Amino acid sequence: MFDYQFEWKNSGAGKVFVTGSFDNWQQINELEKQPDGTFMKVIQLPTNEKKIIYKYVVDGNWVIDNSKPIEDDGKGNQNNYIDIPVENEAIVAAGTEDNTDKLKSEQEEQEKLKKEEEERIKKQQEEEERIRKQKEEEERIKKQQEEEEKIRKQKEEEERIKKQKEEEERIRKQKEEEERIKKQKEEEERLKREEEEKIKKQKEEEEKIKKQKEEQEKLKKQLEDVKNALREDDELRERTNAKSKSKQTKGNKALKEELQFNENATKYAFYGLAVLGIAVALIIARKHKK
Repeated sequence: MFDYQFEWKNSGAGKVFVTGSFDNWQQINELEKQPDGTFMKVIQLPTNEKKIIYKYVVDGNWVIDNSKPIEDDGKGNQNNYIDIPVENEAIVAAGTEDNTDKLKSEQEEQEKLKKEEEERIKKQQEEEERIRKQKEEEERIKKQQEEEEKIRKQKEEEERIKKQKEEEERIRKQKEEEERIKKQKEEEERLKREEEEKIKKQKEEEEKIKKQKEEQEKLKKQLEDVKNALREDDELRERTNAKSKSKQTKGNKALKEELQFNENATKYAFYGLAVLGIAVALIIARKHKK
């Protein structure tokens, strides 16, 4: 066995493996990235083979190192290879023991560099994780603020709609109240007119009754006058009869004139009474008609 250092100088790679006939192409040997960006690893190779065939797997892609020897496997595939001459096998084996300390120091240095690189990568990952969480937190706070702003605007809109409805309700009630007051005034005005009309009719009726009473009183007085006239006529007849008996000596002419006067007075009194009765009947008929 002897140690051989594999190198890949493309610093832009992420992961680099070396694999070949020495590990049955199992891709188990990952090269370590160095501070200068190259990838390196010392691997023990067997000395019982004449040729070591190998290839690099860079970020999942099978590639070869164009600076190293290349051969075709007869199937269209190109590989790198390492020749081990028979005459040099003993030298290689002997050189392995002489270089053990040196390789050990190199391995320790590489382990140190590996740990530093791992620490750096770890810190970088932690920083990236911190930044990611910070961005997530900022995004969460932003969304929370947007949601709060949305809720605030929604509440403002609800409050505005509520006030608008309250104002509309107030205006509606105010209009209803105005309409009610208007109708109430109209009703009061109507009742007032009806009351005035009623009072007016009542006064007219009272005036009418008053006039009727006055007319009746007047007719009654006239009737009394007629009665008085008839009574006086009766008295006059009695006096006349008395005079006729006591004064038989007077002339026929004077007696005849006096009798004619009395007859005329009686006739006129009768006519007055008849007229008065007709007037009273007409007044009563007119009253019933109304």
